[in-house]
Amino acid sequence: MKVFKTEDLRNVGLYGHQGSGKTQLSEAIVFLGGTTKRLHSVDQGNSNFDYEDEEIKRHSTMNTAVGYGTWKNKRLNIIDTPGDTNFLADAVYSFPAIDLALVTVSAVDGVQVGTEKYYEYIKEHKLPVVVVVTKLDKERASFENTMRSMETQLDKEVIPVLIPMGEEAGFHGVVDLLEQKAYEYDGKAWQGKEVDIPADMQDQVDTFREQLVEKVAEQDDELIEKYFEEGELSPEEVLKGLRTGIKAGKIVPVVSVSTIKLAGIDRLLDFIVNFGPTPKDRKCMPATKDGEETEVAITETGPFAAYVFKTMVDPQAGKSTIMRVLRGKLDADTSVVNVNTDSKERFGQLFKVLGKKQDPVEAAFAGDIVSVAKLKETRTGHTLIAEGSEAFQVIPPKLPVRSISFAVKPKTQGDDDKVSMAIAKLMEEDPGLALKREQASKEYLLEGMGQVHIESTVEKMRRKFGVDVDLKVPKVPYRETITKKVTGIEGKHKKQSGGHGQFGLCYIDMEPLTNGEDFEFVDDIFGGAIPKQFIPSVEKGIRDKMNQGVLAGYPVIGVRVRLFDGKYHPVDSDGRSFEMAGSKAFKDAFMKAGPVLLEPVMDIEIVAPEENTGDIIGDISSRRGRIQGTEQRGKNQVIKAKVPLAEVLMYASDLRALTSGRGSFTMAFSNYEQVPANIAQKIIEESKSAEAED
Repeated sequence: MKVFKTEDLRNVGLYGHQGSGKTQLSEAIVFLGGTTKRLHSVDQGNSNFDYEDEEIKRHSTMNTAVGYGTWKNKRLNIIDTPGDTNFLADAVYSFPAIDLALVTVSAVDGVQVGTEKYYEYIKEHKLPVVVVVTKLDKERASFENTMRSMETQLDKEVIPVLIPMGEEAGFHGVVDLLEQKAYEYDGKAWQGKEVDIPADMQDQVDTFREQLVEKVAEQDDELIEKYFEEGELSPEEVLKGLRTGIKAGKIVPVVSVSTIKLAGIDRLLDFIVNFGPTPKDRKCMPATKDGEETEVAITETGPFAAYVFKTMVDPQAGKSTIMRVLRGKLDADTSVVNVNTDSKERFGQLFKVLGKKQDPVEAAFAGDIVSVAKLKETRTGHTLIAEGSEAFQVIPPKLPVRSISFAVKPKTQGDDDKVSMAIAKLMEEDPGLALKREQASKEYLLEGMGQVHIESTVEKMRRKFGVDVDLKVPKVPYRETITKKVTGIEGKHKKQSGGHGQFGLCYIDMEPLTNGEDFEFVDDIFGGAIPKQFIPSVEKGIRDKMNQGVLAGYPVIGVRVRLFDGKYHPVDSDGRSFEMAGSKAFKDAFMKAGPVLLEPVMDIEIVAPEENTGDIIGDISSRRGRIQGTEQRGKNQVIKAKVPLAEVLMYASDLRALTSGRGSFTMAFSNYEQVPANIAQKIIEESKSAEAED
């Protein structure tokens, strides 16, 4: 397979709302690019990019996939990303691998929430953008309405360069505003046939052409001066200004295509080749070097370096690591160093990837995207460098906050290790997943971007690794405490069963702590009422009972215990006896000291369209939340509140429904507060019922 130099590479990522036509556009590109012999289809279930069982079943992309093609002696590397924002993390990690973002917008639906979110992330990472209007041949398609929605919901800088001839069933070609030529497609051949611009479109063409030239002129002081003086620019000046504007992100071209009829795809590929940035044009990526922040440019010179943006794990085929070469040249059979793990890795064969298919390639120059198999310590987000070269680490894109978690429990007893192994493997593939152990509840919590994200992960675990789990709403980590002081509480343990008996007696005072500490133990024993070697045993018995809980089985916090007296027996007393005595004294004192249940309260920040503000505030209030304030952030409103965790365990799904998917939120622990009496009583009863069942 031919190896392409850096200046002949175009790395393109496709982003947009679920169902907006990204994957079918990717299929059209690799077909016209000669990688496939026929046009594959998402609807027919034979897509190269949607190859996982879950994706075929749902007709929806759920994992980032890579492909490639060749157009006019340039290599196009294609990265197709999920449109469902449940899988946003996987898409975000592809940003360091691309130089141009294609954002798809359906001409039927206009700008949808997924497209809005991806567009915000793309602009935040300062990537050049081309908007591709798809589905122009579908019923209810409207280019005019789509342009209007893009101007109001995406960016005022959008400007058409390729407009449709006809709409719905009448869509049959495109007009190239740069060349001022029309191209017609018959649905059989992908090459457009040059035809005259329809007379009834000439006014529209002239208007859009004038807007385009004016936008181009704004990119350069000399151009704008000439444009004002002469009212026109030369073709060369238009092309030069357009390239400058695209690379700077100040012009967002709009092109029109049909992926089914293959109409306009050849013009789009011409546009990418002629105007798309090369890897050398890529703005420097943030990195760290010797603990200091720096930047890394893509360059053909210097020792090899690469960034890993995707990992695929298959129990049979093993692990595939997909990377972008940042510096130098990569050859097969090379040893490298993983900077993140400080370990050596050995590359065997290099591959170009199309979905799950791999084709061998001899080498890769800076900017190119290749895959290697069976690296042991390398995972998504890692940086690889040549042995002996100066180390640096690319800083991966900041991930969206994981918004939901479920407790996972194996359906088959004894499968705990299998479940942990399977999740660890899937976390190598998906940076949006995390697994943590909740100490208080002893639950394993699987965290992700949304309910669909978690559910698809469980399905993948079952299919790939043969382990199945139940998903449950996590237990709320309640706490118990006291509200008043009690004194002189006795704790006595006495047992006689022949031979040496068991005896321990202690007296304690208990009071609430007001200094924010969880526990304070005060030893006020005088005169040897309890021998010194048994005092730690009393404290241990108290701490054990605190961890077990008294009221409802939740850990106790915020108490001060003073041990001031006791008795012992020279023969029958031992450490265990005083542990039991301390435990009994604590339990009795706790129940007399005004016990209450505490719940975690979270600081929550919700970002949503202004029109949803009233509904969100009302919903938060119904969840016992307290609004702390609101503020404007761009087009959105930010609502800050304090809400009990118990009320927002499944808030990700609820907010999605409330805002049609446009809202997002972050949440962090704030403090513990007393649970209202009626709710506390219910929690205590449920706890006792569960304990009785066990």
